[in-house]
Amino acid sequence: MISQVRRDIRRVVLVNPPMRIEQVYGIFSPWGGASPPTGMCYIAAVLREQGFDVSILDAEALGLDCGETVSRILAKDPQIVGLACKTLWVENAHRVARELKARAPDVMVVAGGNHVTALPERSLQAFPAFDLVVVGEGEKTFLELATALNDGRDLKSVPGLALRENGGAARTPPRERIRNLDELPFPAFDLLPDLATHYRPALTSVEKLPAFSVVASRGCPCHCTFCDRGVFGNRVTTHSPEYTVALLRTLVDTYGIRYLLFDDDNLLLNRKRLFRLLDLMKDQELRLPFTCQSRVDTVDEERLRCLKEAGCRMVLFGIESGSQRILDAMKKGITVDQIRKAIALTHEFRIRAQGFFILGYPGETEETMQETVQMIRDCRFDDVGVFLFSPLPGSEAYRDIVAQGTFAEDWSRMNSLDEVVFVPEGLTAEKLREYSDRCYRACYAGARQALSLFKRCTSLAHLRALASSVPQLLKGG
Repeated sequence: MISQVRRDIRRVVLVNPPMRIEQVYGIFSPWGGASPPTGMCYIAAVLREQGFDVSILDAEALGLDCGETVSRILAKDPQIVGLACKTLWVENAHRVARELKARAPDVMVVAGGNHVTALPERSLQAFPAFDLVVVGEGEKTFLELATALNDGRDLKSVPGLALRENGGAARTPPRERIRNLDELPFPAFDLLPDLATHYRPALTSVEKLPAFSVVASRGCPCHCTFCDRGVFGNRVTTHSPEYTVALLRTLVDTYGIRYLLFDDDNLLLNRKRLFRLLDLMKDQELRLPFTCQSRVDTVDEERLRCLKEAGCRMVLFGIESGSQRILDAMKKGITVDQIRKAIALTHEFRIRAQGFFILGYPGETEETMQETVQMIRDCRFDDVGVFLFSPLPGSEAYRDIVAQGTFAEDWSRMNSLDEVVFVPEGLTAEKLREYSDRCYRACYAGARQALSLFKRCTSLAHLRALASSVPQLLKGG
């Protein structure tokens, strides 16, 4: 049994599996980005601090295929390989694991991430090349796993694992969340390829390059049914503003980053922490332009004024729908009136507002989708992102989704942007795509918005992306 195996663990390779940008963004690939594997960088930093020889191979950022990925892993002669397994990435991760096992059977393969956290036993059954699954946050669990192997300790004593046993799968007790994120060393960004050239957020979310995304908190207290809460649940944990600003200074001085995306679920959630962070950025002359995410019920005049003074250029809002009935079904906890007021207020402070929408949630109809189109038109969003509902493992909606429509459970197609994997009763995939196009046209097909898009072309990447979109915009107009 793997739970009883003793190994001499010194060298660890953490792998972000191969993924082509076309698989992630589909027809929107020219506007797409590449996110850094920040969670993996935290795990690497913790392991390195304890004396392990750690490498990170970001096959996605380097544009590697499966074979090239495995060859580079084996060149490091690791005893443990950790694979990041987000839902869209999980099948590619298993292809790497399968080929790795064929070429080096003694290497232990550990899977982690939101997908395998949501479905640990099922993942071990479906993906036989995974030896173990880290369930939840990985920093402490991965370190204790490696230490237990070196000590010859039974892995069933390590909280936060799912492992193979007697032809089935067994789970160890859950691991408590890390309460104080400042306990963690800075993420090991130095183990990644050059940050300024290999990573960037989606171009619609940043005004200039090089840009980079940072995460200053984990989790969200809300209960939206479409959201995967398998890793963080509903508890919010945070870095202190001091830790965050010190990290930002490193990104600017060491890596040349000139624009930030705060990728927290809601940077505006804690008023006191937000104001302290923005004050520190100004005091230390970190006058970086930035984008952040928020809900419409956490914006007000004071927050927006402070954001504007600190250099905020855009706020990304999770709107989801223009229909109050669909918002209620999603347990979004906001009203259509709140949405309209928040977007108008954001524009008053001359901050751009981008809205994210979901089409095709259970109960969706042509009428509710038309309400979304009308909201986009009325609120005059500066940008929109329209996602086709994909039931994510770990979300409340996933649990009983089969009874509410037609669900093609194909992890490799769940990019949400141009792949339809779920169709509610009474609709068709073609109708969902039609209304997705209508939503985009409601935002972009007009002289005002076209002029705005051209003014915002501050890099060659922005200009190329816009040029690729012109035919579609003209068709929509």
